[in-house]
Amino acid sequence: RSHEEVKERTDLLRMHIEDTIHKSGTLIIPAFSLERTQGMLFEINNLFENEGLEPIPVFLDSPLAIAVTEIYRGYTDYLKEAVQTQIREGDDIFDFPKLSFTHSMKDSAKIGKEHGAKIIIAGSGMSHGGRIQEHERTYLEDPKTTLLLVGYQAVGSIGRLLNDGAKKVRILDTDVKVRAKIARIRGYSG
Repeated sequence: RSHEEVKERTDLLRMHIEDTIHKSGTLIIPAFSLERTQGMLFEINNLFENEGLEPIPVFLDSPLAIAVTEIYRGYTDYLKEAVQTQIREGDDIFDFPKLSFTHSMKDSAKIGKEHGAKIIIAGSGMSHGGRIQEHERTYLEDPKTTLLLVGYQAVGSIGRLLNDGAKKVRILDTDVKVRAKIARIRGYSG
C-alpha cells in the first residue's frame, strides 16, 4: 500500500487536531499498544512543544500502552539518532502539557467528564476489544467527533467496518449510529 511520507502524515495529524479544537470535539485514535501508540505520542509531543499547536487534553487510556511507553523510556538508545538528540536536549518525548495516563477503569470513565476538545488514544488498534470500544460507543454518535484510524484494519473488525463507511456498528451489545467523521492516516501503518 502507498503510505504518506512523514511530513504529510504529520500535517494530516495536525489538521485533525486543529479541526477537533475548532469543533470543541473529541479525536479518538484506536492504536496498537506497541509502537503505534508511542509514535502517536511522539508526534503529538512535537506538535504541541515544537510546532506551536496549542495543547489540549490527551488521554492515553491503555494500561498496556502505558507500560510499553515506560519500557521505551528505559531504552532510548534504540531510538533513531534524531530522537535521541531531542531527548538529550531535554525533551521527554512521552510527556507534554495536558497528557494524562489513565491506568484504572475509574480514571477511564472520568474522561467523559472532560468538556471541550480532547484526544483519546486507546487500544485496541482495530477496535475489536479494549477500552477504545467504550469511547467509540460514547462518541461515535457525536458529529463533533473524529475517529482517526492509524493502523491496519482487518476484515470483520469494527475498525474495518468504520473504515469502509458503516453507518451503524454494534459495540458492546449496543447498536451505535455513526455520525462521527471517520478519517485515516496510512503513513503510521507498518
